[in-house]
Amino acid sequence: MLPSGQRDYSSIRLTRHALERFHERFGGDAVDSESALRAALSRTRRLGRNADNGAVAVLAVYRGRALVAILQDVSCLTILTWPQFVPRLSEFGRTRVPRKWGRLLRRLVDPDLDLDPEGPI
Repeated sequence: MLPSGQRDYSSIRLTRHALERFHERFGGDAVDSESALRAALSRTRRLGRNADNGAVAVLAVYRGRALVAILQDVSCLTILTWPQFVPRLSEFGRTRVPRKWGRLLRRLVDPDLDLDPEGPI
């Protein structure tokens, strides 16, 4: 059971473009990129919705780095790093970065993992 405010998008359809962007931006083995992306999408937080096309931006954490997935209908269209997404915040109804950023990211990380709270996130 996920904590309040978190969503599981691990069963969403992943486009080839999304898998390629994930592999390009976050590295790892190309064969295991689908399972790694699905694991990251199992704990997400919604960032906002684009009113023009209905796309939804969700935040996840992969290997200690913030990952933003753009979802539309039942598909994951693309994967962005946080710096790539920041200029597009207003397209998804946000005027600024969410408050308490570090705490938000720590809540997305699996509590069983031993990560340094002062880490590079």
